[in-house]
Amino acid sequence: MPPDVFLYVARHGQTSLNAQRKFRGAADPPLDPTGLKEAQQLADLFKDIPLCHIFCSDKQRSVKTAEIISKDKGLPITRSAALNALDVGEFSGKKRTHETEASLQQYLDSPDQKIPGGESLSEFQSRIRPCLEEALHLYLHCGLPVLFVGHSSVIHEVGTLAKGSHQSVLVEPGGAVAVYYNLTNQKLDAEPIYKPLKSPRSQAETIT
Repeated sequence: MPPDVFLYVARHGQTSLNAQRKFRGAADPPLDPTGLKEAQQLADLFKDIPLCHIFCSDKQRSVKTAEIISKDKGLPITRSAALNALDVGEFSGKKRTHETEASLQQYLDSPDQKIPGGESLSEFQSRIRPCLEEALHLYLHCGLPVLFVGHSSVIHEVGTLAKGSHQSVLVEPGGAVAVYYNLTNQKLDAEPIYKPLKSPRSQAETIT
C-alpha cells in the first residue's frame, strides 16, 4: 500500500531579512513584495489540493502567507506559536556570515545547549514534533491532509524525522514539502513538491 500525504508544509514567502541574508528566528518582519508574489504562487499550487485545515505560526510572515492560500479555499486558519521558527536569540537580525553561521552551529551541534537569548534545538524539537503528531491524527480523522505554513527550521525537522538529514527536503521561501505516512510500516517520508526559482546566493539558507 503506497504511503499517503498527510501533511504539506509550506515555507512563508520572502521577507526583507531573507533577502538581506539575515537570521530571522523570533523576529517578525512582514512579507516583502517578492514574498507576497510567492504566497500567491503557493495559493495557486494548493488551489486544487483538498485540505482539512491550515495551521500557521503566529509570525506575520506566516499568517499573511496562510491567509493568501486560504482565501479561495474557505478553510479555517489556526495560529500556533508551537510552529514558530527556532528562536536563535541574539543571532536574530544579524547578517549571515561564515563566522555567525559557525557560531550558531556550535549550539545546534549541542542540542541541549540554549542559544543565548533563544532556545535550544531540543526545546524546538519538543514543540514541533507534537504538531506533526496532531496533523497525522487530524488526517486519520478527516481523511484529508493538513497544511502547515511555517519556517525553514520546521522543514529541517521534517527532513530529520523522515530522512535522517535536516537539509534533505529544504526549500526556499515560498516552497512547499509533502510529508507521507506509510500505514504498513508506520514510517514517515517527505519530498519537496514546489521549489520557487531563486538566485544562487540565496540557496545558502540553513536553519531559521
